[in-house]
Amino acid sequence: MLHLNRRSLIQSASLLTSALWAGVVHPARAEDPPPARARLNVTENPFGPSPAARAAIAGCVPLAPYYVEDEHLLRDRIGQQENLEREKVALSNGSLDALSLLSTDIGRAGHILAPQPTYATHLNYAQRRGVAVRYVPLAAHAIDLRAMRRAITPQTALVYICNPNNPTGHMLRHQELLAFCRDVSKTVPVIVDEAYFELLPDANGMTIAPLVHSGHDVIVARTFSKVYGLAGLRIGYILAQAPRVKQLYSLTTTSRNQAGFAAAVASLGDRHYLDGAIAYLKDCRQMIYDICEKNGLSYLRSHGTFVYVNTRRPAKLMEQALAQRNVDIRVFEAPAYQTWIRVGTATPAELAMFGRALPLALKDVPKT
Repeated sequence: MLHLNRRSLIQSASLLTSALWAGVVHPARAEDPPPARARLNVTENPFGPSPAARAAIAGCVPLAPYYVEDEHLLRDRIGQQENLEREKVALSNGSLDALSLLSTDIGRAGHILAPQPTYATHLNYAQRRGVAVRYVPLAAHAIDLRAMRRAITPQTALVYICNPNNPTGHMLRHQELLAFCRDVSKTVPVIVDEAYFELLPDANGMTIAPLVHSGHDVIVARTFSKVYGLAGLRIGYILAQAPRVKQLYSLTTTSRNQAGFAAAVASLGDRHYLDGAIAYLKDCRQMIYDICEKNGLSYLRSHGTFVYVNTRRPAKLMEQALAQRNVDIRVFEAPAYQTWIRVGTATPAELAMFGRALPLALKDVPKT
């Protein structure tokens, strides 16, 4: 069992800092004064934007009075990276807008099928708009593709898969996911949410995007909010067949923001930056693992910017107990995971707050 104290946290922070390079503003370190609140309820990347993105953001200030005139530059860059024509690439305000609008518009023809627990903000939006959502439980913490297939009916209008899954961080076997999407999309469109795909062991080899190239009705959703560190600038994109791209654009009402557009163009595919960001996020996850082990809690090893932790106590009560100590975490609605909390990667200082607050919260909340 690993022991986590102030010294080891500082050492971890030092390792994180060494992963950064000159020109990037360093995130807070464990020995810095603690922030007022630890934001572990969201999935952000405090590593921050790349140096090129920072320069692009600053450089676009003179363009702030103007709308983005032409989205083609970024769409073409993405298309070149994915070997897709511009007509199969659409931009979005983060991936959430695309997920919400398409899920609602496609799902209204029947119901949406999704695993549980999974990322559901857009599914909740669709439900508020009158769309039915049916959930399939995970099996051994993994999305059960066989059960998902069995659950498809003539009324299924859309299937949603998040890979790696949020909140479990589990990665599906690539060939199994490919076969699932290839077969299912013949009759039912499939959205594959790849918000964290850069964190997969072989990202370019594990994306479902080639199915878009081969003409399948698969919608791949991605974002610059996570690994690229641009959550506050709200820019994402989808890869899909041209009619799906037109469908999305028929539903959107806003244009891109100049800073987000410039930052995305500058940072897309920056391998040097991605390597540093990925190393930073892995170290953040390790800090969460260490805190869990010190407190005798089991957790799932993750491929995302979060860790799913079994507290063996009612999750809602744990959420409240941690919030009283200025630490925010997230709880997912799922019958089989009533004691689990999701802890997001954050700065070492915020994770140090979590490390101090967790044992106190565990004492406050009785085990189930």
